[in-house]
Amino acid sequence: MISESFTIAPDTATKILDSQNFEQHIYIHNNHSNKMYVGGSNVTAINGLHLDNGEMLEIRIPQDNELYAISESSSGGISVVRPR
Repeated sequence: MISESFTIAPDTATKILDSQNFEQHIYIHNNHSNKMYVGGSNVTAINGLHLDNGEMLEIRIPQDNELYAISESSSGGISVVRPR
């Protein structure tokens, strides 16, 4: 497994998963006191999947897709765990 941590800002989407030529099965954990939103490169609080403080999400990302995150208000941490 590969574990990565990212600092997510409220004003710019941050890439948290690179595109691969296979489906990816990942776990995302919100380590921040504010909500985080995940989605495509245009992710916002309106169109993103939201993660509350301390929430974990298990998700499958289709082949050739990237995943981004943005914070609700202040910068905070998000962790991603994925197979090698």
